[in-house]
Amino acid sequence: MSNSLNRVAALSPVFAKPSQIRPTRVALINIMDNAAGTENHFVRTIKKADPNAEITLLRMACTEEDPKYFREQEYLLSPRYKNWQTEIGVKPFDIAILTGIDRGTLPYDLLAKKFPSFREEATALFHALRENTHSGMIGHTALVCWSGFALMKDLYDVDKGIHAQKFYGLYPHTIQEPRHPLVNGFADKEILIPHSRFSYMDDEHLRETIEDHCGKVVLNGPDGPAIWTLENDRMTCFINHLEYSIDTLHREYQRDVAKRGPNFPAPHNYNYNPNAENPELEAVFEELSDACDHFYRNLLGIARDQYDAANKPSMAVQLAKYGLLSRKHG
Repeated sequence: MSNSLNRVAALSPVFAKPSQIRPTRVALINIMDNAAGTENHFVRTIKKADPNAEITLLRMACTEEDPKYFREQEYLLSPRYKNWQTEIGVKPFDIAILTGIDRGTLPYDLLAKKFPSFREEATALFHALRENTHSGMIGHTALVCWSGFALMKDLYDVDKGIHAQKFYGLYPHTIQEPRHPLVNGFADKEILIPHSRFSYMDDEHLRETIEDHCGKVVLNGPDGPAIWTLENDRMTCFINHLEYSIDTLHREYQRDVAKRGPNFPAPHNYNYNPNAENPELEAVFEELSDACDHFYRNLLGIARDQYDAANKPSMAVQLAKYGLLSRKHG
């Protein structure tokens, strides 16, 4: 390498060595009722995928209003959290991750009547995420569970239905795009993954919309796409739960029984005994844990690459910046 290019490599992040690569910048927008547990889960998952990740904790501005939209409102009002409007579109992020929320039993029109500020702000947030992903301020946007459903409604007019009973348990999934970088490292083309939701979308309408908006169905689930992308792979929605541990569905079932009565149905295809060994389930969740690690590592890596690609100056700009391009070539 010439002395000129050595100088560029030493000074410019575009030509940086791996040891000089900046931390991954993550905007975690936490809208879950269980705010503390959700934060801990995502921070742990992100840090496992990238120990050097810098995570900015964001909330919705309507958190400050009454009535309470979030059960752990005071937690979200901590100074550790900022309103998303002060960060999204203002500061650069490799990835923005928007969590789900416990509103799955409400159709969108009823949600708007009961929680008008939340519904209006959520729509504004979806638009801001897409716009800033297109502009390059955000490398990639990930929508989790309810957020994936609601984004499809607000941006692409895919409505949802509500199951009569909770749709949860362990379900078989098939990788539709085995070469897609999101599933790089998955051991098998078929895998059991938990779902936990009341909502669903029409399979045919969802697939048509994904194709119409330059996306791909990466993973097929029990009732249609479970992980898909949009906007030339710049946005990812996932409505299953790779991150669940072996006892998560059990704890959900206990909460549902306490809340809704002893006749609440048990999770599908899930026989967990907290007082005994569960060798078959342990094998399933060991594979699931490995797939989750690969998925989030892939997701963060894709996001970094997409941010860098969207913001990478040309070689001429780099050389000119450091006085290495003569004016007659500028």
